[in-house]
Amino acid sequence: MFSLKDLEKYTNGKIINGNENTMINNYCVNHEFYINGAFYVPIIFHGINREIYIIESVKLGAIGFMIERTSENYENIIKESKSINPNICILEVNHVNDSICALAKINRSLNINIPIIGVTGSVGKTTMSCLLSNILKKEKKVFHDFDNRNMNTDVLISNDLMHLENYDMAVIEMGTSAPGNMTVLSDLVRPSIGIITTIGTAHLNKFHTKENILKDKLHIADYIKDEKLLFVNSSDSLLNNLEEVFSYSIIKCSMNEATNIIENDFGISFEIDIYNKKTKFDLELFGLHYLSSIVIAIRIAEHYKIKYENIISGIQEFKPIDGRQKVLTNKNKNLFLIDDSYSSSFESVKLGLDVSNKIKSKRKIAILGKMAAYGDDATFMHEKLGQYFENLNFDYLYLTGEYTKHIFKGALTCLEEKRIKKFKTRELLLEDLKNNIQDGDLLYIKAAHTQDFNYIVQELKKEYELY
Repeated sequence: MFSLKDLEKYTNGKIINGNENTMINNYCVNHEFYINGAFYVPIIFHGINREIYIIESVKLGAIGFMIERTSENYENIIKESKSINPNICILEVNHVNDSICALAKINRSLNINIPIIGVTGSVGKTTMSCLLSNILKKEKKVFHDFDNRNMNTDVLISNDLMHLENYDMAVIEMGTSAPGNMTVLSDLVRPSIGIITTIGTAHLNKFHTKENILKDKLHIADYIKDEKLLFVNSSDSLLNNLEEVFSYSIIKCSMNEATNIIENDFGISFEIDIYNKKTKFDLELFGLHYLSSIVIAIRIAEHYKIKYENIISGIQEFKPIDGRQKVLTNKNKNLFLIDDSYSSSFESVKLGLDVSNKIKSKRKIAILGKMAAYGDDATFMHEKLGQYFENLNFDYLYLTGEYTKHIFKGALTCLEEKRIKKFKTRELLLEDLKNNIQDGDLLYIKAAHTQDFNYIVQELKKEYELY
């Protein structure tokens, strides 16, 4: 917990207004999830300077905010904020992003004894972190901020680290989109335990090969401390071939540790050892890919000596979150929608399509947008995705967005053209889709985050009363 004077010292900033002894208990970088009474840090992120939300945050009850000394709106923002709250804490800094990262590194060093589990991987980070947090929260106060929505850059993670002292431990997703990112994040987070879920093709535009992606993901252990354990999903061939290194231990976990596996229309059932006791689960989760995350979560829970019954209940109570293969249905259960709309990569689309393909329904309709971050390989990867429908039993394929013409081309090799529909906008797609939907249909929705297919999901939820 820092005072305003501390913030001034650690950021090389300057207090413009407010009592220097004011204690700052909460920080917020996202106006969409603004916390009343927090100190607002208007980061520059994805090309948006969140300085435009400073006055809004003050009106909502912010205790204070940072502002860059070179801001074009400096005088107006200071004047208006003080007119709303004469005692508002205002800290002038050179660069907001650099300042929150500097504060986070200091706060992590002051709370270095608090364990942090860092989660990375091409697919499944959010599922892994949510599942693990669900178990650990049975006995510990765990920080887990899935509102970051997988935007795991240093500034967002820095905001997480500013709240460490209020928790027993933290589970933090650590994404990387370019070489060198993970080393920076590892230095910032200083994880006690690392997890790698899978190695896929996301961000091939920057890494070029899956081997390079693996090499970068392994940098999560550059600054690993305490337990010095790296848990990996050995069901992934690249991760299975990892060899032990001197600086940390590799713990390989595989879905093959589960036995008597049954996959049906109600979910999955299986048996697995917990503290050497064979335990049976019947879960409303669709897809065997959940097993790898469950195995890793169990082994980490055992490491932290979470009670047997709490491990079980933590797993049983886990539900997918919005946008990550969340299954929605209506009152009569004659229409199903699989909301996988948050993001899209080749492996994750295939996985979602495979899961949808196994669920019984009268008809199946895939609604797809582009996949992100493939660079020069984008045309090939989208066409390859279209060709994958040869392995599936889908009745219709709806497409909109950049590169989906290549999905269209690939799908023509195995689907009749009348079953493939391409639209210029989401709105036109949605209009045609509503005219086509019938009782007994299953809808699968997936696209890159920038296409905001959540709009389609929300419209269908309202129209068909899906929950």
